Amino acid sequence: MKITTTAIGLLVGLVCLAFAQQASEWFGRGLNAFNGGQYAEAVKLYTKAIELDSAAAPAWYNRAAAHMRLKQYPEAHSDLDRCLRIFPGATNVKMQRAIVRSELGRYAEALDDVNTVIRGDTSFPKARLLRGRILLAIYKDTVRACADFRATLALGDSAALRYLQGACR
Repeated sequence: MKITTTAIGLLVGLVCLAFAQQASEWFGRGLNAFNGGQYAEAVKLYTKAIELDSAAAPAWYNRAAAHMRLKQYPEAHSDLDRCLRIFPGATNVKMQRAIVRSELGRYAEALDDVNTVIRGDTSFPKARLLRGRILLAIYKDTVRACADFRATLALGDSAALRYLQGACR
């Protein structure tokens, strides 16, 4: 009985390893397609990787990035949610989801995500820039928006200059 259990465990382990290797190969092909600007193909390839290993957070994240490039925001949002269930502490995933939520017009949720990102990393200039843009455009909060634009600039992101020159004195 002990030998049979060990043999079954070994067999299951080998099968899992084979699936993981195949998933890794599909993921690599997805990266190549993405880097070549073939975003629809990248989505297909990342999907193959996910089918083989549904716990592979990088595949979910990268597929979301491909969906974002294709402006398929609902699909990107779904993938980022799944990625966060696998890896809840991922700051970059929260930031991407904030961007997607903003694109979907879900501004309150976008602000929740971006505020979480800023609390976790006060030196994340893109988070401050996005928060400032939402505060200015949607909530008309010039004071807080300009503070975020100044912080963005202080953190080295010159993209804030365009907002500082237009909205802030």
